[in-house]
Amino acid sequence: MTGASAATGRSALPRRTVVGVGISATALGDRSDDPALRRAIHEELLEDLSVHGRLVFTSQAHLDLFVEEVRRLPTSLAKAWEVVLSSRRVKVGIAEPPLADALGDILDPVLIETELADDLELVLVEADHAELLGVAEDEFSATTPSGLVEIGRITTAGRTSVLLAARRTLDAPLREGVNREVEWTERFGPLCEDAKPLVIYDKFVGQQTVRRYLHGQGTGDGLTWFLARVGMRPGRRVRIITAVSDSVDRGQRFDEEAMVAGFHRLMASMGQRDLRLDLVLVPEKVREAGGRRVERFGHDRHLRFGERAALALGAGVQSFASATFRETVTVARLPISDAKAREERAIKSALRPPPGGWLG
Repeated sequence: MTGASAATGRSALPRRTVVGVGISATALGDRSDDPALRRAIHEELLEDLSVHGRLVFTSQAHLDLFVEEVRRLPTSLAKAWEVVLSSRRVKVGIAEPPLADALGDILDPVLIETELADDLELVLVEADHAELLGVAEDEFSATTPSGLVEIGRITTAGRTSVLLAARRTLDAPLREGVNREVEWTERFGPLCEDAKPLVIYDKFVGQQTVRRYLHGQGTGDGLTWFLARVGMRPGRRVRIITAVSDSVDRGQRFDEEAMVAGFHRLMASMGQRDLRLDLVLVPEKVREAGGRRVERFGHDRHLRFGERAALALGAGVQSFASATFRETVTVARLPISDAKAREERAIKSALRPPPGGWLG
């Protein structure tokens, strides 16, 4: 079965945006006759790891061996791998409990499943080793006996079921009628897990918070639900970039005073969750010297999960206001640099907070 067909045919394999990946040190030595092709293979894998991967090694000794093999790669490839290993994008961990054997020494797929299935979903090895572990010559991968771990060649890593499913999950639409808890488990929760920082850029999320907590309009909002899930892990920091306005809408104010009051009440609703908000308030419109009104805060919205991914949601965080999605919401992946540039422009236009911050 090929990786493409296996993505839908193997129900035991997980559907998650971030997956545990084990790579044998010997796999780094697999090479193509064409150096350019070899580099392209590694670059594709590094991109997948940066967005979707969590590297897992059987022991500290295996990690040390892997680093030594990285140093033997051509200089440009070695530097690319070192950046991934040392960056904030990819978490590097050790299996619990550690194994005496490195991945490159394991010849029994049952051992991989029984000892490593809790830590990883995908194992990548060199071509000869993959054949010994059950990967047929005309297939991209195979699974362990119970289908819990996929085994593939490092040279065709991008065609494995686990990575194909992770790519589709990242930017698939939020489909009408799907429960938001499913999306949290498969998509947003894994992205949030190691995100530093987590940034919510949404022009209207502040207004939605004020309407609920100051004006009693509606019993649910997407931000409260999302932050409650993020706050399940203590000490999480979330930056919220949203718009304020001096205008009054049917007696309701959405200036900085109303925003601060609304967000204080939102935080009080979080109970004992240790969640830390960094609130950035940006004027909706400002006047130039000539008097012409200029829009400073666009209608675009995105969630940025540290250095791993940035996703634009068509309806913003308010998409999570209902237990099931009321309509299909478009999701698009943004380049990290574009998301950061948008945030930086907004921050430059933001109101100056008091010394302790807006929520201090």
